[in-house]
Amino acid sequence: MIVVQGQRLSRQEALNRAQGFVRTLGVVQGDRSLARWVAPICPKVIGLSPEHSRIVMDRLHATIMAVGAPLAKGACDTNLLVAFVSDGKQMVNIIDQKQSRRMAQVQGPDRRALLESDAPIRWWYMIDLGSGDGAGVGSNAPPGVGGNSDTGSPMWDGIPTSQSYGSSLIRSPVIRMISAATVLIDVNRAEGVSLTSVIDYAAFVGLAEVRARALPPLPSILNLFGSRAEGAEGSNHALTDWDRRFLVRLYTLPLNRLASAQRNRLVNALLDEDGPDTAD
Repeated sequence: MIVVQGQRLSRQEALNRAQGFVRTLGVVQGDRSLARWVAPICPKVIGLSPEHSRIVMDRLHATIMAVGAPLAKGACDTNLLVAFVSDGKQMVNIIDQKQSRRMAQVQGPDRRALLESDAPIRWWYMIDLGSGDGAGVGSNAPPGVGGNSDTGSPMWDGIPTSQSYGSSLIRSPVIRMISAATVLIDVNRAEGVSLTSVIDYAAFVGLAEVRARALPPLPSILNLFGSRAEGAEGSNHALTDWDRRFLVRLYTLPLNRLASAQRNRLVNALLDEDGPDTAD
């Protein structure tokens, strides 16, 4: 049996909740595989006193190492920015107006939500593509101008294409990698929540490509704010066991697997009380 906040769950109930957890996060959507950090993470904290910044950095570093994510050593170029600001909505709109390239990959409803939301914490990512077999991924821009001619067709202009030609029913030819992440914390809207809780929330969304305002059907740090206003299950003030299992599995499973296989491995990691396996 698996216990969730004192409630004993059957295997099927636990499976349903685990599937709901992974689905709600949005880390694997349809046939789109998940993304995670491959290059070493170089966090930076702004908007706090040096003393409090050190607290945030120490806890971030501890979480990154605990889940097996790569952490940069020594001097490095920031790629995970955690910013404490007085008005999150105002700040994200300023960034959109003055440094729009930093949000270039956020489109459609996700972009509107990012710009218009009143959420205490908002975040976004930059995602790079790589080849599942180590070869490069480029943008195919053939010179042809029409039809199915031997010289190509302009319909493919700008579409990333992998230079990998392996055939496999379980491997993906393209992998997705987080190359940058920004987490904005509105200190006024987050008032009343402990700093350590906010750090854990920022760590979770900084380490995984999480859909905005995700409220999982399980005890999770992501319910920190939603539980107060929207009745999400489990008001948690630190990374839960399920949160940690998810992150550990995220950083052990192969990136060059099909989305369906990745989804199943994440779900199974939440169910495995002995922790995730490391087999390919």
